[in-house]
Amino acid sequence: MGGSRKHVGRSGKRKRQQGHQKLFTKTQKKHLKEFGETHPADERDNVRKYQKVEDLPEGESEAESESSSESEEETDYQKLVATISRTNSSHNERTTSEESADESDSGSDDSDNHNVKDDSDMEQIPGDDDKELSNDDNTMEGDKGDEEEEDDNTDGNAQELCLKESDPFTKHFEFDLPDKFAEELSTTKIWNKENVKIPHLGKALCSWPSDDFRQTVEKAEKDLKRLHVKHKLCQQLLGCNQKWCTVTPPLGEPLTSQQLELFKIINTYQDLYFPERSVQNGEQIRLVYCLHALNHVLKTRGRIVAHNTKIKTKSTPVPDNVDCRDQGLTRPKVLIVLPFRDSALKVVNMFTDLLMPKDQTFVSNKKRFQSEYSESGESNKKGLKPEDYEATFTGNIDDHFRIGLGVAKKTLKLYTDFYSSDIILASPLGLRTMIGGDGEKVECDFLSSIELLILDQADVFLMQNWDHILFLMEHMHLQPKESHGVDFSRVRMWTLNGWAKFYRQTLVFSSLVCPELNSIVNKNCQNFGGKVCVSKSSITGTICQIIVQLPQVFQRIDCSRFTDLPDARFKFFLKKVLPHHKDPVMSQTLVFIPSYFDYVRVRNYFVKEDVDFVSICEYSNNKVISKSRNTFFHGKTHFMLYTERIHFYRRFKLRGIKHMIFYALPQYAHFYSEMCNMMRDPSMKVEIDNLSCTILYSKYEAQKLAAVVGAERASHMLNTEKAVHMFVTGDNS
Repeated sequence: MGGSRKHVGRSGKRKRQQGHQKLFTKTQKKHLKEFGETHPADERDNVRKYQKVEDLPEGESEAESESSSESEEETDYQKLVATISRTNSSHNERTTSEESADESDSGSDDSDNHNVKDDSDMEQIPGDDDKELSNDDNTMEGDKGDEEEEDDNTDGNAQELCLKESDPFTKHFEFDLPDKFAEELSTTKIWNKENVKIPHLGKALCSWPSDDFRQTVEKAEKDLKRLHVKHKLCQQLLGCNQKWCTVTPPLGEPLTSQQLELFKIINTYQDLYFPERSVQNGEQIRLVYCLHALNHVLKTRGRIVAHNTKIKTKSTPVPDNVDCRDQGLTRPKVLIVLPFRDSALKVVNMFTDLLMPKDQTFVSNKKRFQSEYSESGESNKKGLKPEDYEATFTGNIDDHFRIGLGVAKKTLKLYTDFYSSDIILASPLGLRTMIGGDGEKVECDFLSSIELLILDQADVFLMQNWDHILFLMEHMHLQPKESHGVDFSRVRMWTLNGWAKFYRQTLVFSSLVCPELNSIVNKNCQNFGGKVCVSKSSITGTICQIIVQLPQVFQRIDCSRFTDLPDARFKFFLKKVLPHHKDPVMSQTLVFIPSYFDYVRVRNYFVKEDVDFVSICEYSNNKVISKSRNTFFHGKTHFMLYTERIHFYRRFKLRGIKHMIFYALPQYAHFYSEMCNMMRDPSMKVEIDNLSCTILYSKYEAQKLAAVVGAERASHMLNTEKAVHMFVTGDNS
């Protein structure tokens, strides 16, 4: 009975599908079978057949009536749309044709942007995503239906039509830089700088190359539609904020005050460095850049579809004075670099909810994606961990991945070929293995036309391998080795001139300020739209969080050049610090070393000089770690070498520490107080005179020093002639 019922159900579904397919032409059926939806250029007959704009009731929907009240522009626009649907002559006005094409049913995202072959005909990029793609695991939530619903953002598009010339997307990407000005952009001579205070964000340093390109942000504007955000994204934004960020914006607004200020800056296509990312606002920031990325891709897609329609419906070739340049040398436009698979999972979930309501969700290869990017296996978490650790290492923490995403009107395609993708999500390691290295075939053409680069949780990249980020920046916007099916008559002139780096927007979100991130922003961000670098809020330093009575001696290393600092630090450690701590009274000394290269250097010296020590680093296995911790706790060894990266990934609670040496200040300032508080062991009754802490620092570590001792103290310690400073913390300090 069960098998018969199942057969009848499938037969009925097949008959219904066949009945619906009779409404389509052969070309439409082919596109529907290959891509799950028809191409916009094939829908002209269906516009007359199903949409019938001229027959819309006078009342319309509530959303349309609210936005169209007392608006003469919208009335004219609706009349124009009705005329277009009746006469099929939608090419008299460039902007109007773009908006009407964006309203038509979405076509294949493989044919919207570039004239490339479909996924099945393209050579798959090697890597962990080179599995055979199948649509058997496609998941549809709700009934997508055989007939596309009419888009309900007519009211938003009418307003967009009036503000089209002021759209930041148009002003930024459809402006050709003068030759002389483009040559000067790579220098720092023409850049102007100004310190400003941004509401809800704090102090920031704004830079712009010329007064003609200085960006102005509407401080009082809160309407996202007037900020040129797609209407369909605005509809889902409030629900996404409540679902994924667990926040409720004031007065029913879609974004919180901080989110709105961030989006206003990002929406003007300025580069942004935001070092105030935290556990509390991390997901809110993620939603903001997801909104911006989708808004950018949809605008790009709408422009290309409009030009495709204009070209295909012309009986004669397009005149030379009609500009249809709307593409890059390759299709990918957005690159989001993330540290873990769980971060990519959250981004895709936000993309899905922003693009479409739940009852209309269609995501290809969703089951495969959920199985590969959800949490799997046993976690290494043992015991109670700090809040920031729990937030960072939640879900699947695999750091080797890359995945392409194709964005259509009501469809999100996962696991698309890179050259058929609109958005690429990848980790630094995933990109490095994709691009290749010395002696290998380099594959980096997909990076040639990136218009939006997002580095989220950039501080975590420092704990993984910062060389991968430097390697990525070196291979951005290089000349492609192959054409990849591009139509050069559609490529923007500034791309052909090799000026893509001057148009790329770079967004860097981090929880700390460090020279490595500053270098990326200063050297690799040459966007003519300018840049905004938010300053770290005023802090007192993590030294105030130490609860144990502990004398801390800060010793300054004098060095004339930054490149000589590693050697100067090593010599200072051997001559001034190590001899004193070799005394038997100074047993159970822990040496905290942030850099792995410094760790190897000190370890090799200890081995050569036969110093009694144990070591724990990020490459140590659990057996070695357990043995080393036990030996050190019972005082059977004099020194323990301990790296910052092992503390970042495992966050051990070490016991038995009586003396501590910070070979250098840690990247994460709160690690300093965590390590010092480990010296408070109730099972070991040690007087304060028997505890000590020595810290080595230099003038090149001003930011790290300020994060530990506070900005005022750091300024004094760096500018005074005294090279040694002591602090005593605890209840009696």
